[in-house]
Amino acid sequence: MGKTYEYRTTVTIGDTNLLQHMYFVHFFTLQGITRDLWVKEVVPGGMESIKNGLVLITRSAHCEYKKDFYLYDKVLVRMQIRNLRNASGELVFKFYNEATMELHAEGTHQIVTAKNNGICRIPENFRNAGMEYSIDE
Repeated sequence: MGKTYEYRTTVTIGDTNLLQHMYFVHFFTLQGITRDLWVKEVVPGGMESIKNGLVLITRSAHCEYKKDFYLYDKVLVRMQIRNLRNASGELVFKFYNEATMELHAEGTHQIVTAKNNGICRIPENFRNAGMEYSIDE
């Protein structure tokens, strides 16, 4: 099993509804933040690839909600990768309450790589980083 990338945050007032439950849409926001920070912190030359026109297109996104997060809960997002193909891969996210390590949600993003207005092969720097975080056997 590959490495796991982790992102931590705290639920704040702007993330919640009147009942102080975290908005469901915020799970998708956290998926995007986690993906972007993985590119910045893990993929060698990842930021340069993006600056040079590489685009990560979200083909599909999914989140299976299990339990609410509340105001000021500490959230741990864990990300791994599966189904790495020529031009796509699936990012797998798990959302934990860091205080209890209870699983609150699971989600995925299917990502397709593109450049110059067309689908392209995953660049080597992204593929190699993705293999390190792969959960495929």
